[in-house]
Amino acid sequence: MKRSMMLMMGLSAAIAMAGCSTAANKPAETKTAAETKAAAETKAAETNAAEPDAGEKNPAGADETGNTGAAAESKAEEKGGAGSYEPTKSFQFVVPFEAGGNSDIPARIFAKYMGNYSSQSVEVVNITGAGGRVGAKEVMNTEPDGSTLLMQPVGYPMQYAMGVADFTYEDFDMIGTWCDSSLALVIKADSPYQTMDDLINAAKEKPETIKMGSVTGTLPLFAILEIEKQKDVKFHKVDLSGGSKAPELLGGRVDGYIDGFASVKQYIDGKQFRCLAVINDTDIEGYEQLDTFKELGFTNYDYLKQTFGMWAPKGTPKEAIDYVNNLIKQASEDPECIAEMKALSYDTTYTTVEDYTNLMKDTYAAFEEAAKGITAQ
Repeated sequence: MKRSMMLMMGLSAAIAMAGCSTAANKPAETKTAAETKAAAETKAAETNAAEPDAGEKNPAGADETGNTGAAAESKAEEKGGAGSYEPTKSFQFVVPFEAGGNSDIPARIFAKYMGNYSSQSVEVVNITGAGGRVGAKEVMNTEPDGSTLLMQPVGYPMQYAMGVADFTYEDFDMIGTWCDSSLALVIKADSPYQTMDDLINAAKEKPETIKMGSVTGTLPLFAILEIEKQKDVKFHKVDLSGGSKAPELLGGRVDGYIDGFASVKQYIDGKQFRCLAVINDTDIEGYEQLDTFKELGFTNYDYLKQTFGMWAPKGTPKEAIDYVNNLIKQASEDPECIAEMKALSYDTTYTTVEDYTNLMKDTYAAFEEAAKGITAQ
């Protein structure tokens, strides 16, 4: 186990805490995608009338992101995406959750870098409600002209498997993945369980006594069910809906819980929580001492990875899909974008349209199978 090795090597240097504000960039009001697009088109028309020659916008040699000289020229050469397709208005990237949250913040960062490689900006629009389904429905009913994009959260496949959502990836056109993160299982730092094996052994000795927190119908609950199935144990599952999970663990109402690593990172850094497992194949940079699911012997857990994708309305032109897919590729490889995302414990990702479509097919099938464990409870 990596934890034992780390103890033998001595304590490593303390890692500075990194927080993530949940109130950043909160808009005064939420607009529909149609309203935001109309405003963007009006602004674009006014700008084009006032500035007929885009090459004269920055006579000092600086582009819209502040790059100058060779850097600006290099960015300009890369703009245009795939083939000869060229967008005629700004992109509206619909995030189906509130501004400032754990889904919105990485989306805003990534959208900024996508815009750096396009002649048009990529604007984030928050359309909230019903666990993200309101935003999805809004995009479904939007004209498929290539300018509207939807952030696909991990919740959509789960909601369909649970009978809550009435749409799937097949009701949209797939574009690609752009970001992923990891779930983590945490306990209190003073817990008697030092390793995942300790937790599993205790659960086997006293079935349904160890209280594991999650929210009904969410990815962490599916993760708990997968652990129970693969390790042949039973936890006492506690629903933590309607509030912050960390106080429930700190207060002793639960013995542990599973959440996104970005959400528990500050408590791990502050020595309040101990992380027993990261639900992924690879280490998190700076936290290589933590055990991954792969190292702990788990299998068939790809559907539990926090992978975010991008969808478009059904019927969007292929050349527009390819153009946006190429923007994702360029942004995902941008060193500055990678650094900004990693600072929040997110990684940039890229897949082809075909690979992403296959990923969605497999993910939906895996959740439908896993959901049988919930209905059988």
